[in-house]
Amino acid sequence: MKILDMALVKGIPFSKLPRAKQHAIFVAQRRQRATPAENFFCCYLASLGLSCRFQQGFYTPFYRIADVYLPDFNLIIEIDGPCHDAQKDREGGARFEQVRGIRTLRLTNEQVLKQAFDSFNEGRYPQGQCRTRNAD
Repeated sequence: MKILDMALVKGIPFSKLPRAKQHAIFVAQRRQRATPAENFFCCYLASLGLSCRFQQGFYTPFYRIADVYLPDFNLIIEIDGPCHDAQKDREGGARFEQVRGIRTLRLTNEQVLKQAFDSFNEGRYPQGQCRTRNAD
């Protein structure tokens, strides 16, 4: 039995909830646990005036939650920590692009944080509306 199957939501096992409700719970949890790199990157995109969706869910060809989706560019940006399997992630991204036509760009936490550090040192830290850990 999976751990999530044991979790109850208003008395209903998690696995028995509608997919949309499961997705909403996953997204809320991931937003609360956003990494500093994800927070900086969303702030950076906002400073450029780009429309993006943080923790965007997709149901086909397989279920996935993308870190950042830029609909105007038909592009997903994943910001990966050390736990990612690079080969598996590349294969999934290629399959997703083949079926949905949405490209995936993968960045590491280190790449994003280095850019944040460099921007801060050069006085170019993004200003404006930035998401915080607890924001929706």
